[in-house]
Order: sequence, then C-alpha cells, then structure tokens
Amino acid sequence: MKNSDIILYHYPASPYAEKVRLMAGYLTVPWHSVDVPIQPPRETLALLAGGYRRIPVAQIGADVYCDTALISEQIASQTDKRLAEDSESAIALADHAEQQAFFAAIRQNSQLKTAIGLIMKLGFKGMMAFAKDRATFAVGYAPAMLSPEQAKAVFNEYLEDLTSHLGDRSFLGGDEPCLSDFRCYHPIFLAIAFRSVKASRLPAPIKAWMDRVAGFGWGQVAAMTDREALEVAKSSSPLPISEAAAAHPDVGEWVTVSPTDTGKVPVTGTLVGMDANRISLLRRSDDVGDVHVHFPAVGFECTKINQ
Repeated sequence: MKNSDIILYHYPASPYAEKVRLMAGYLTVPWHSVDVPIQPPRETLALLAGGYRRIPVAQIGADVYCDTALISEQIASQTDKRLAEDSESAIALADHAEQQAFFAAIRQNSQLKTAIGLIMKLGFKGMMAFAKDRATFAVGYAPAMLSPEQAKAVFNEYLEDLTSHLGDRSFLGGDEPCLSDFRCYHPIFLAIAFRSVKASRLPAPIKAWMDRVAGFGWGQVAAMTDREALEVAKSSSPLPISEAAAAHPDVGEWVTVSPTDTGKVPVTGTLVGMDANRISLLRRSDDVGDVHVHFPAVGFECTKINQ
C-alpha cells in the first residue's frame, strides 16, 4: 500500500462508518479496513487519536481524521469523480438527519425491545457491555433524551420530509448522489438495524432510494491489522499545516479538543493549526512518533490547558 491510502477504523454495524464506506464505494476510492471493538477500549487506536471516543476514524500516513465531516473530505480528495452539488434544502435535511433523526431512530423502541435487539446481535454479555458504554455517551444532549413517542414523531416527520425532497428523482442530488444522500441514509440504516422500522414498510420512494445507495457497496477494501496501520503512521510524517491555520495565536499551546454534543472525551495535544474549518493537534509517542490529529471546527471545542 501507499502511505497516502485511506485506512478506516470501524466496525460493520457502525451507521456513521456506513455513510463513508458507501461514499468510498460510489467514488471508487480504495481503502484499508481495520476492525475495532464496538465500544472502548480500543488500545491501538488510542495511540493515534488519544481518547477520541467516536467511530469511524480515518488515517492517512501520520495524519488522523476524526468525524465523518473530515473523513468525507479526505475520501472526495482522492478521486476525480465528483458528487453532485448539494442544494441548501438537502443540506438542511441532512443536518436534521444527523442531529435529530439519528437519535430518534434509536429512541423509538422501548428499552426492552432495544435490549432484545442488542442481545440478538451481540449476545447478553455484549448487550450489557454496550449498554454500560452508551449510558454516558449522550448525557445532556436533548435529541438523545426523547421519549419513544416523541422519537417516533420526529422520525416519521423525517421520512415524510425525505420523501418530499426525493420526489421522482433517483437521489437528493438528482441523477447522481450528493453528500446529503449519504448523510440522510445512515439514520435509516440504524433504525432498520435496531428494528425500529422494517425496510419493507418504508415509503416506496425511500425504499428504492435506500436500495440505490446501498448498491454502491463498500468498493475496493483491503483488510489490515491495527499493528500494520501503526507501522504506516510510524514510517510517515504528518502533512504540513496550512499557513493560515498555523498562524492562529494559540498555536504551540497545550490544549484539549472534544465534541460539543456526544462522546465528549477530550483529546490532548499541542495545537499546530486552527481555522474556520479545522482544528489540528500534534500528538507524540514512542509507539508511532509524531501524528497530527484533525477535527472539524464545527461541533468541537478547543480549550487551552493552564500550565
């Protein structure tokens, strides 16, 4: 492999990973797959990304990308094939899908029905470990606190809006998919996995659209071990930071970066760049050497550590 290849840390049932896997499939971008546990600890990944809690994570050489917003950008940058343009209304729908409908997809079921579904997928011990891990994952985030009745209303309204946006088109982007198609897909992928909805009962336009998006598949995937991925990082150097980002007044400070909504586990490092789009930290260890860890500026906060 080349050190410029994408390495994706994920697990098969991850809905956010499905979003970028299908996007890679559509754009014919090859990638390397490192399977990780469904919940921490993920010790090898922690060497690269610190305590970052959420999946997926992408690695290119000695650069690590957290959050699918950045991962999507990296996938798109590796091909001449382009996604269709996103309309403003499609972006608004996709924002709603990821901020509201995603959690409604989970919360529609009673706790008993959710537990039974998890036992069928993970076994009893796996269900208990998953439940314990997720108990604090979204504490304080209002969309994740809905009652089953509220969640059903939110999710049904989302399906109605998506049906309206699709109309008689193949995709939200028209004849070809846009980024919003992939962002709107994975909440329904999650709802089906949690048995909150049955695929056969989805509105016909959404069912056909889901089949088209799923048909892209994961593309060209090569399995890789976590140790092999660490060796890639160790044999690489982080890419240069843009001049504008490197000029931020806090560059050189010891900071933490954490999400502002869910999975609020801080990652600690030295700030090497920050602008309106991205926050970048330097992390250094004997195991992998120097690594740059990147986060979107939107949805994350960077805090200086008093020394």
